[in-house]
Amino acid sequence: MSRGDIRRVREANLRLGAALAEVEGLYAALLRAGSSARRGELQDELARAAARLAAVASVPTPVPSLGVPRSRRARRRVLAQRGAAWIIARYGRDRG
Repeated sequence: MSRGDIRRVREANLRLGAALAEVEGLYAALLRAGSSARRGELQDELARAAARLAAVASVPTPVPSLGVPRSRRARRRVLAQRGAAWIIARYGRDRG
């Protein structure tokens, strides 16, 4: 895999991680929200953040051709990519 491909994959992973962290943070805040007005605001923000996460997750990233993974790190990376592909296929945008 070329250096440019590695950079694109890393950038995509960083965007996905940031969007996921935003959703997790808003959900944690929602669990601790006291007033119903604040809960409503957080639910709206959470819905928008979830939509952004879905948009980021649906953008295809270049899948490196790793061949036969030899290191533990490479095997874990391949398994994570397979898991992400399965989640996108199972719970993609078409599910509504």
